[in-house]
Amino acid sequence: MRCIFCLKERPPSQEHVFPRAIGGPLTIDRVCDQCNSELGAHVDAALCDFLPVRARRAKLGLAGNSGAVPEWYEIFLGDATLVGEAAGRIQTTFDKATGKLSQRQLHHAANTVLPDGQKVRQITMDAQDKDQIPKIIRRERQRHKLRPLSDEELKAEANKYTERTVQTPVIMKSLQVSFAYVQHAVLKIVYELAFLWLGEAYLDDPLAAKLRAAVMSSDLDALDLYIGNIFDAKDCVAFSNYWTPHEGHHIAYSSVLPGKIVVSVRLFDLYATVVVVSEEPSRYFQSQADMGKLKFLAIDSVSKKMIHTEFAEERHRLAMMMTAERRKPPFADPL
Repeated sequence: MRCIFCLKERPPSQEHVFPRAIGGPLTIDRVCDQCNSELGAHVDAALCDFLPVRARRAKLGLAGNSGAVPEWYEIFLGDATLVGEAAGRIQTTFDKATGKLSQRQLHHAANTVLPDGQKVRQITMDAQDKDQIPKIIRRERQRHKLRPLSDEELKAEANKYTERTVQTPVIMKSLQVSFAYVQHAVLKIVYELAFLWLGEAYLDDPLAAKLRAAVMSSDLDALDLYIGNIFDAKDCVAFSNYWTPHEGHHIAYSSVLPGKIVVSVRLFDLYATVVVVSEEPSRYFQSQADMGKLKFLAIDSVSKKMIHTEFAEERHRLAMMMTAERRKPPFADPL
């Protein structure tokens, strides 16, 4: 078995063209275990864990290789900031018993000046933690090298607290979203489809060699010369002119243009790309019979239903629908 990435003779492994974590049932057996493992960990994972994709997986219930489905609430967990007069840190957790998010203000202390000019140390905390007030006062005094209070003094200070309810609090949550290697993952899908549809000869195509090297490169800029842009799915005319975006569907197809072969891929209704995979169409298309190499693929990520056919058949289906419904927009979901 000649691996389509390292080009070495090695035992095969099962490779999902669209990662399993985004609901891809289409597999090939032309990737060695080493390349499969390395690309899966660094490239496929970048796409599957990319925040918008992970949120869609949570919505659709799509599990990864571990069998776990991302939770809808996970992006809200952890520390955030309470905006406004009562500013401070907020910690968000998920209560599985109630199925709701729960917020708790973490205690913080700040120096302040009272109207009479007295300087005091003001401590703000969540009401459910008020039993911790003596402990926090003791710790603050120790930190500022103040004498310890007696039990009576500590009790008196602790009883000086006041409660306030923040109406409609505004919480600010910072999220870090990295696009690193997501483009590599999309190009990997394109490259594998090109091999699957064009056959063994594609491995020796000069442009295939460049695409293969870009996918396997750790350089984040390695794809700039080859992949072009990853579009918002709704704005990519390669799809929007023919197929209605669907939150759970992937679509891909190949086409021949003057001097080039193109593979177009749309992931869910999120992202789409159009990539030139060869600049030598004559290598693959020498007669009308070879046009069967142009393929169309549609995948339902939830049911795993898949349409994998010649592009001519899908084009005929679209033509029939537009003929039957001339007054309606020519958008059709193949699944």
